Amino acid sequence: MDDYTWRKRLEARRRRRQQERLFILFMIVTVLTFTFLYFTVYTKTPEYAMRELVTAYKAGDAKTFRRHVDLNSVTLQAYDDLTSDLFKYDTQLSERERSLFENFYVLIRRQMCQGAVKVLNTYLDTQEWTLPDDILKGRQLGVDYDLLLDRSLIRHTSLIELEGVEHLGAEATATFSIVEDYTQMPFELRVTLRDADNESINVGAFEFEIFERTIKFPGFTFNLGGSDWKVVSVDNYREYLDAASPILRQNLAQYIDDTADIVYRYNRSFEEEQDIFITLQRSPYGIMTANQRTEASGYITDTIIPTLEARQAELDQIPIPQGAQFLAGLRQESTRITIMAWKFYIRGITENSAAALDTAASLHKQEMVFDQRVEEIIHNSAVARNLPELP
Repeated sequence: MDDYTWRKRLEARRRRRQQERLFILFMIVTVLTFTFLYFTVYTKTPEYAMRELVTAYKAGDAKTFRRHVDLNSVTLQAYDDLTSDLFKYDTQLSERERSLFENFYVLIRRQMCQGAVKVLNTYLDTQEWTLPDDILKGRQLGVDYDLLLDRSLIRHTSLIELEGVEHLGAEATATFSIVEDYTQMPFELRVTLRDADNESINVGAFEFEIFERTIKFPGFTFNLGGSDWKVVSVDNYREYLDAASPILRQNLAQYIDDTADIVYRYNRSFEEEQDIFITLQRSPYGIMTANQRTEASGYITDTIIPTLEARQAELDQIPIPQGAQFLAGLRQESTRITIMAWKFYIRGITENSAAALDTAASLHKQEMVFDQRVEEIIHNSAVARNLPELP
C-alpha cells in the first residue's frame, strides 16, 4: 500500500469518527433539548394539564383531578344552567308560585353549590355517590336533592377522551368527548381553563431605539412555580342537558305509561287491605287484644306483604328504559322499606317490643318520603308543596 492510499484511509477514518462524535453530540443535545422543553414548557401547558385530568379521572386519582378542576367555580355556573328550566315542566305550580320558587332558588344558590361540591368530593375519594348531610339533607330546601343530581346527569356521564385544547391568551378552551351512560348519547363538552399559578421569568428580553422607533425582543419566558391550569367553567353544559334530557324524559314517560295499569290495580288492592287491617286492630279500649294481634300479624304476613311482593314482581317484568332507572329504583326501594316496616310492626305487636314499633314507624316515614318522590317525578314536580324556611 503506497503512502497516498494510506493517508486517504486515515483521513476517511478521521472523518468517520468525527461524524460519529457529531451524531452522538447531536443526539445528546436533542434529548437534552426535548427533556428541557418537556419539563419547562410542555408540562406547564393546558394540554398537559388536561391529559393529566383524563388520566386521573380514569385511574381514580382524586388529588390530581382536584388540582385541575375548580369545583367551586364549576358548580356555581352549572347550577345556573341546571335550574334555568327546573320549574318548566312542573304543571302543579301557578305562575305566582313558579316566580316565588325561582327567586328562592337564587337565594339558596350558595348552599346548593356547597352541597354539590361536598357530593363531588366524596365521590372523588370513595367512588360512591352520597347526599349532603347538612342543610341539604332530605327535603329541607323544598327540592329532592337526589333527583336534582339525577337531572344534572353527573352520575351517569362518562368522560371518554380529550379531543383538543385551544389557547385564548390568558385562558384556554378544552374539548372532551363524553357519553351519557343511559342513552349512550355522545357529546363534545367544552370547558374554559385558567392558569392559577403564572409566576415566570423572562430571559433574553431587550429593546432598543432606531430611527425614533422602539424595537422589542420578547426573549423566552419560563414558569418558575409551575403552571396550575384549572377548569373553571363548563361552557356548553346547558346544551348537553338540552340534548340528553328530552330523550330521558321520553324514556320516563314511556315507563310510566307501561306501568300505569299495574300501579292502578295494586293501589286498589292496597286500599282494600288497609280498610281490613284497620278493622282488625280496632278495639274499644284502644289496645289490641292477643287474638287481634295474632290475626293482624297473620293478615300482614299472608296478604299485605305478598301483595307488595307481587306488585314489585310485576313491575320488575316491565322493561325499564334507561331514562326511567331512577324512578324504577325508587319504587324498588319503597317496596323494600315498606316490607321491612311491616315485619318490624309484626315483631312489635307479637313480642310487645316498643323498640321494634319505633323502628317500624321510622321505616314507614322513610317509605312515605319515597312514595312522595315517586309521585313528584310522575307529575313533573320540581319542588315540595310548601316553600321551606332556611334555618
